[in-house]
Amino acid sequence: MDQIEMLRKIDPAEIVASLNESLLVLNDRLEVIFVNDTFLETFGVDRDATLNRPLAELGSGQWARAGLTSALEAVKAGGPPLKGYLIDAQFPVIGRRVMRLNARMTRPVDGGAPQLLVAFEDVTVETDLEHALDRQRRVSKGVIDTLREPFLVLDENLVVKTASRSFYQKFRVEEHQTIGLPLVELGNGQWNIPALVELLTNVIPDNITVENYEITHDFESIGQRVMSLNACKIFREGNNSRTILLALEDLTDRRQLEAEREAALAQANRLLVELNHRVMNSLSMIGSVIALEARNLTDVECRAAFDRMRARIGAVAALYRNLSHAGSIDTVDGEKYLSALLEGVVAANQRRGLKLELDVTGVSVPLSTRLAVPLGLIINELATNSFKYAFTDRENGVLGLRMELAQEVLKLTVWDNGVGIDADARVDSGLGQKLTSAFCRQIDATLERESGANGTSHVLSVPLRPTFDELSPASAAG
Repeated sequence: MDQIEMLRKIDPAEIVASLNESLLVLNDRLEVIFVNDTFLETFGVDRDATLNRPLAELGSGQWARAGLTSALEAVKAGGPPLKGYLIDAQFPVIGRRVMRLNARMTRPVDGGAPQLLVAFEDVTVETDLEHALDRQRRVSKGVIDTLREPFLVLDENLVVKTASRSFYQKFRVEEHQTIGLPLVELGNGQWNIPALVELLTNVIPDNITVENYEITHDFESIGQRVMSLNACKIFREGNNSRTILLALEDLTDRRQLEAEREAALAQANRLLVELNHRVMNSLSMIGSVIALEARNLTDVECRAAFDRMRARIGAVAALYRNLSHAGSIDTVDGEKYLSALLEGVVAANQRRGLKLELDVTGVSVPLSTRLAVPLGLIINELATNSFKYAFTDRENGVLGLRMELAQEVLKLTVWDNGVGIDADARVDSGLGQKLTSAFCRQIDATLERESGANGTSHVLSVPLRPTFDELSPASAAG
């Protein structure tokens, strides 16, 4: 016995009663001749208000639609069954609903007039979700299309689901050449980069995020490019779908500019190193000429003035000598520079019969040339004063330099264990003192002096602020 014969043996009323969908049977005038209980329950109407009435007059006329009437007339005239016809309407009792209609002609077993079976299914929730999803999809697409950088949405098999407008423009491809294709098949296989494929393949199972992954590749339509890739996985609870977001940034122009800038900077550095070397040689030559001239002078004070001049030039020359030895351009090691400077002062001022010991301690602080020049000249003046006043009639002594750094303040202490400074001596009125005061103002430093029978110490406090690089040497004359 086939299935059709089996169904014929079942009471049709039992079949209708088991249906979850609402059901109407219409005659050739589209009047209701049968309504099942589900229809009455779904729409909150009674049987008497439904039977023997035209479909278009049911409820508040929500079925009176020209499109629906035409579709049903076409089925009645022998056309194909009606499937999935949607009506979005406000119903009197149940409010807004989206109903999906299916209709087909049937002929009674007893040979009566053909009848139209119409089934109704409430798809409000499903339809609203589809519309919301469609709106969300359009918004997401709009957001993706506003991105300046190329952007792809891939599934777990690295098949392209969505691409931004900027991706099409950047790589000069069309949508039909991209959507639905595996990433490795785009173009001429230009994205079939083993390291990239392995990286993206591990995003899903390992739940990793790829950030700033750079590749250099020769692309078919745009040539060689340096691309930065960022990728992450999107996974929502209750949804087994896995999506990879892949953002691409073209770094080619930036990398080229960086290379050009580095080349220009290297060239400038070479020129500055050469300039520093020449300045050092020039200052050394000037110092030597002054020393030669001083030898021919018989006047003691004049010869002393020449020596002081040579010492000041030597202090600046020591800076450039330190720069040259360190291979630096505008920064020196503070401890090495000032130690060498102090040794130079001792060598230039050393007198017969005096055994002098140097004591240099403290931290190493990088100094810019703008700060190192005035510091060196100040240290030169202070050390020279120590020779002038501290070790008179002495056979030995100690000249020291202590460097300390605390709270962005560099503290330099130049000290000696000499006889101290005579309180009645005029040591603050000479050119050296005037230069020291001017250089202190230039670098916003303070200088304190203590002197007694056990020696003299000068404490120079220098705030280490970036503004030093902005200070003009002209401020020393302020």
